[in-house]
Amino acid sequence: MRASRLLAPILVMLLVALAWPRPSVAAPADPGTFMTEVSSRVLPLLADKQRPEADRAQDFAQLVDESFDVAKIARFVLGQNWRTASEDERQQFTQAFKTYLVQVYWARFNQYNGQSMRVTGQKPQSDTIVQVSTQIVQPSGQPPVKVDWTVAKEGESYKVIDVSIEGVSQVLTYRQEFASIIAQNDGHVSALIAELNKKIKS
Repeated sequence: MRASRLLAPILVMLLVALAWPRPSVAAPADPGTFMTEVSSRVLPLLADKQRPEADRAQDFAQLVDESFDVAKIARFVLGQNWRTASEDERQQFTQAFKTYLVQVYWARFNQYNGQSMRVTGQKPQSDTIVQVSTQIVQPSGQPPVKVDWTVAKEGESYKVIDVSIEGVSQVLTYRQEFASIIAQNDGHVSALIAELNKKIKS
């Protein structure tokens, strides 16, 4: 699927940009400004190839916590199984899910090949949630990719809670995939956790 192939470099652009050192400034005035500031810091960091691999990987993992509401996403993608899971299973799943995401996108880090992002609009979904529409511009002259970021306001900051590429929600995709794995294993969330840990180790 074209959207799936494009997801990794797009998320890398967001996460890596947030790692770029910058002066302490006031929080962005709105989610659109947040996304614009993020995209403006992408290229300088990607150009810095002198940093040790281990340091970059560590920063990448930290950015998942800082820029995405992983706990909220984990609850959503587990769906109704979150309610039936034990507290220990919830914690194990959240950690495994985060580690899996970090590993997948870090492995594809070098797929970045010069895309740029521009904000094209924003639409409130509620008092605290806004959908920020962007276009990923391809350096090869191919048509831009439409990407919508669902951004939630948390205090004076923002966090991403979903990414939709050409209309395909990534959290819904994970939710359907994980529900299928659990259903195939007699409703045991532990089976999904084991599957994620198996993918992490491989």
